Amino acid sequence: MPGILKKLSNQINKKKSAEKNVSLTVIPKGPGSQDIHVEVTRNLTAKKRRSHRRFAAFLFTVMFLSLFPMVRNLFVYMNMNEEYKQLQQVNQELTAVRRRLEEERDSLDSPEMIERLAREELDMVMPGESKVYQAIPTVDIPERDKVRSDEAFH
Repeated sequence: MPGILKKLSNQINKKKSAEKNVSLTVIPKGPGSQDIHVEVTRNLTAKKRRSHRRFAAFLFTVMFLSLFPMVRNLFVYMNMNEEYKQLQQVNQELTAVRRRLEEERDSLDSPEMIERLAREELDMVMPGESKVYQAIPTVDIPERDKVRSDEAFH
């Protein structure tokens, strides 16, 4: 009886190992060496390979979907960086204009600047001065050679 049980257990072990697709490789370590290297590899079944492929596809999809927001944020960062540089340039230009206007405002306190602006912008004259206007000849005004020296225009 024990022999029959042993035989049956060997047959069952063979069937299990055949189902699992296990291979055993024995390789000597080197020439003249007493040691051996044993390598046990298990070949996957078609169902397991399909399951591994599905898992790999799922993992790839999850990784791709997690990278997508990062790529989008990279583009947003690049656009914001470009906009920041443009705003810095505008800020520098406005700072220069502000500085120029402050200098002009400070110079308005001087009497020379007040007099110059009154004469140029407002056509004002100091008491006792007269303003001379230069007339440009037009169709209504006759040519110079037709006017005698003692005549005047009104």
